[in-house]
Amino acid sequence: MRKGMAWVAVAFALAASGGATTTAAAQDAEQNQAMFTVVVNQVFNGGDLALVDDLVAKDVTSNGSPLGRDGFKAMVQGLRAKNPGYKLAVDEVATQGDKVIGRVTETDAAGTQSRLVVFRINDGQVQEYWNLADEPGLRRQFGLGDGGTRPSASAN
Repeated sequence: MRKGMAWVAVAFALAASGGATTTAAAQDAEQNQAMFTVVVNQVFNGGDLALVDDLVAKDVTSNGSPLGRDGFKAMVQGLRAKNPGYKLAVDEVATQGDKVIGRVTETDAAGTQSRLVVFRINDGQVQEYWNLADEPGLRRQFGLGDGGTRPSASAN
């Protein structure tokens, strides 16, 4: 039952993203983008950890290291518990094959920071999760300017 609810959420997100396309690759890309949006909005922002069982692989990795589904849940819980007002806003999303790359704005008690979040999706589940700081050099490279980032802890 829960798995069906997860796919309903993905379907609603897909429908909201602009409708159907004709090629299988375009449909896969739209489905992967919809999954990205659901994970960000309902899991990270909403704290719906039950969706993790359906949308995240048992052997998911984080930044190349083993994390596992339970570790993914613990990571989300930790972020939400340690950071009052924690929220991610999806700014841009792009797909390349089985990868979804999203530029998100992370907001918490310390301020805002732009981040790059990458999912590799395999068989309808997040297999790899990458979370990278969107450093000013990357921002300039993509024509985004330097604004909106907070200083790192090492800058003190």
